[in-house]
Amino acid sequence: MGKDFFEIEIKKIKLTDIKSYEITSEEVNNQRIEEVKPNVLVRIILFFASPGTTGVKREIVKSGKRPYDVLIKTIQGDEYRFSKNEYVFDVQEKVRELNEYLNSK
Repeated sequence: MGKDFFEIEIKKIKLTDIKSYEITSEEVNNQRIEEVKPNVLVRIILFFASPGTTGVKREIVKSGKRPYDVLIKTIQGDEYRFSKNEYVFDVQEKVRELNEYLNSK
C-alpha cells in the first residue's frame, strides 16, 4: 500500500484532499572572483610589464531561482504553506511526491 499522507515534519495532509500546489522561488545571486590565466604570450608580456602578475581577476555573477516554499490547496479550501525558513525539508523531493500522487489520480 502506498502513502496516504503528505508529510512535512509533524504536519500531515491526506493525499486525497490535495487539489493543487504551487512552488514559490527566491532569486539567488552567486558571486565570486576568479583568476583567469591568459595564454602563454600574454603571460610573458605581463611578467615583464608587471612582475608577479600571473593572471587577470574578474568577477563572476550567476543569477538563478531556487525553490523556496510549497503552497498546498485542498478540496476543502484550506491552504498550507511550508516555508524552508520554518520547516526542514527538500522542496524537490516533496514536489516529486506531489507529482507522483496527482499524476496517478
